Amino acid sequence: MELKSKQERDIEKINKFTGYQLSNKFKIIGLGLSIISLVSIVMNAAYLENTKYYYLFDRIALTTMVLGFLVISLSKEKIEDELIAQIRMQSFNYAVIGTVIIYLTMPFINYILYFKSLVGREIEGSKDVAVLGLLLTIQILTFRKLKKAYNEE
Repeated sequence: MELKSKQERDIEKINKFTGYQLSNKFKIIGLGLSIISLVSIVMNAAYLENTKYYYLFDRIALTTMVLGFLVISLSKEKIEDELIAQIRMQSFNYAVIGTVIIYLTMPFINYILYFKSLVGREIEGSKDVAVLGLLLTIQILTFRKLKKAYNEE
């Protein structure tokens, strides 16, 4: 009996952590963060390219964009039911699979670009922000597409 209650508590802890979602109103905040970050990236490239703070501001803007995507991804829908939960899970699965495939093929793409053009030398640095952004973008787009597909049935 004791073991089962411990297992149930563990399951409840996991469900509490994995089932956490923000209110629907946070989608607007996430969208705002993403748009402000996109504008910041463009402005940074236009006006701060040759300054010593370029990489710092670029990193802050990229991180804020990923944070905005995360807020959108974790926000509830107006009507949250079992179908939406299933769609959300499918979209996370597709996002992870797609990101892993792209992440594994990128070294080959970079290798080809390095020998095809001079742009190859610019493909350096930390790619973790781009990977996280790609993961969340794929999840959001897949979630929207699946939700639309299920609603049309």
